[in-house]
Amino acid sequence: MSRSADIDLTFGCSVSVADVLKNLAGRGWTPVEPLGISYMIEEDDDLDWAQEEPAKQSEVLASLDAFAVRSLHVGISVYRPDAETGGLLLFYPGRQEASFTPSINRRTLSSAPEMTDIAWYIEELVHPLLAGDLLGYQARDMAD
Repeated sequence: MSRSADIDLTFGCSVSVADVLKNLAGRGWTPVEPLGISYMIEEDDDLDWAQEEPAKQSEVLASLDAFAVRSLHVGISVYRPDAETGGLLLFYPGRQEASFTPSINRRTLSSAPEMTDIAWYIEELVHPLLAGDLLGYQARDMAD
């Protein structure tokens, strides 16, 4: 049996990937993870992830926010170096919804290590997004 956890985010208006990352940066989140910058732009209904070196961050963000891809899924990894944890941030077409999946050194509950510490992710990820027109979120941790 495996587990999955995610936090679905709903914004009051269309958001840009760059603006969301700017809000998260105030809490120490960065798109630069141990492997560089991991990102995805949907192509032919395919969600293949690519990697780029940190020096190319502005080019990656520009490609994720390009008008031509607003109707496609795009994603980027975010990472908190101080907490050594992070995950995938997937933006849906129209950019009013996004989903975060903890996937890099997922934080767990000390009393139940098989479960994700969703409260930590809500405090550290959702809280800074309130400045970015966040309307609400839905968080879950479930056994598959």
